[in-house]
Amino acid sequence: MEEQTRATSTARGHLEKGQRALAAQNLAEAQAQLELAVEADPKLDEAHFALGILELQRGEATAAIPHFRKVIELAPKSFQGHYHLALAYLRDQKLQEGAEELERAVAINPRHADAAYNLGVVLTELDRPKEALTYLRRASNLGPKRADVTFHLIQAELASGHSEEARREAEEGVKLFGADAAWQKTVGEALLHYGQPIEAISHLSEVLRLEPGPDIRRQLAAAHLEARDPGRVLALLQNATSAEDHYLLASAYLQMHRMTEADQESQLALTLEPQNPRYLLQRARMDQHLGKHLESLAVLEEVSQLNPKWPEPYYSAGVSYYLLHRYADARQSLDRALELDPSSVRALFLYSASLANEGRNREAEKVLSRAIARQPGNPRFQYHLGAIRLRDNREAEAQQAFEQAIRLKPDYAPPHYQLGKLFERAGQLKRATEELEIAVRYQPDLAQAFYHLGRIYNRLGEKEKSEKALSTFRQFKQAPTTEDREFIEGIQQELQRSER
Repeated sequence: MEEQTRATSTARGHLEKGQRALAAQNLAEAQAQLELAVEADPKLDEAHFALGILELQRGEATAAIPHFRKVIELAPKSFQGHYHLALAYLRDQKLQEGAEELERAVAINPRHADAAYNLGVVLTELDRPKEALTYLRRASNLGPKRADVTFHLIQAELASGHSEEARREAEEGVKLFGADAAWQKTVGEALLHYGQPIEAISHLSEVLRLEPGPDIRRQLAAAHLEARDPGRVLALLQNATSAEDHYLLASAYLQMHRMTEADQESQLALTLEPQNPRYLLQRARMDQHLGKHLESLAVLEEVSQLNPKWPEPYYSAGVSYYLLHRYADARQSLDRALELDPSSVRALFLYSASLANEGRNREAEKVLSRAIARQPGNPRFQYHLGAIRLRDNREAEAQQAFEQAIRLKPDYAPPHYQLGKLFERAGQLKRATEELEIAVRYQPDLAQAFYHLGRIYNRLGEKEKSEKALSTFRQFKQAPTTEDREFIEGIQQELQRSER
């Protein structure tokens, strides 16, 4: 016992010297003293901990890990041991192991703000944002408001689909950190990434005011493109100088259907950077808008060679093949796009459409259901689900899908139109009239709805209304269409919408 006491005393003497040397950044002396401490008393967990800290200060995370593991072996309930082992794992790019150790550290000390914050950040990076929210909210509540905690909380809310909560958190954050251009920029970028361009614009506009420069001007222009406000893009980029400026201007003109200017700006971008995959992709999509699908496919092949891991050219090739009615080729391209990005609902939607156009409706419905599972609040997907079921003569199931689309978006005209036709077939003329009248109220250019209204008004003996509806229909210079034709046109409209 006396010998052990002397050994411990000797070890602690070396430990104190090592800690002083460590504090003074004398790492060589610190290592020598700490190794002597461990040699004198191998069970002195503080010495192993200090050696781990020393390795972290050297930037040697891999070397630090065994020391912190030894600490935990000697003191399983050591918060500092688990916490610093987690930090070493994270610096060594071992996110899963880092998350596990942070979870153990937080279980030991639930009120440690930094541990909760780091766990929230790592869980977000591991694509577990809903779990991350618990810890980020805790970190936010445990101490004074911090810009980094607030940002990651907003990011996790967005990744979890809680857009309203993210917006509220961002509004509160602005009161504290609004003068911090870097914070405003990261929040704006996150909002833009998660499909909230209007909210992103307010943050990025403030950055432009605080620290004006060409890069933030372009980023703000990109946000206005996402918000479908191409006029603001033209105003922001009046003095275009870079390839990116011309690319953004081309995108704006494309949204405005000013194809001549779009073509000019696209060519200018490519003149400056002829091998830029994004600019080439834009060129290919412009060819698609002009119906030049073979030319588009040739450009897309070049893009995929330049960047073979990018799903966009494969998806766009799927669009061209689809519009050329080469459905098997479309699915082959979409298979590659989905391999690279399994979460792409656009690719799933188009894959479903290609199957449906070959009469493989049950398979099409199965694929579309995968897209719906990823975006259950998308009314257009519910509408197209109904359209597929209608092609398969499953009218009751089609009606359910159309009604769900309307619940999600009451002012969405196409499902009202389809319900009107279903009620017309069933002889429920009053309900048919109500649905069709709603359809044309929300979409006054929905020609086929006026055609069916004209027929129903005539059956109800309302000759004046019938003639007025049919006259409106004739103004669109269209002939009555089949279910198949309506389905194909609906898919084409959806593709145009997704490319805007």
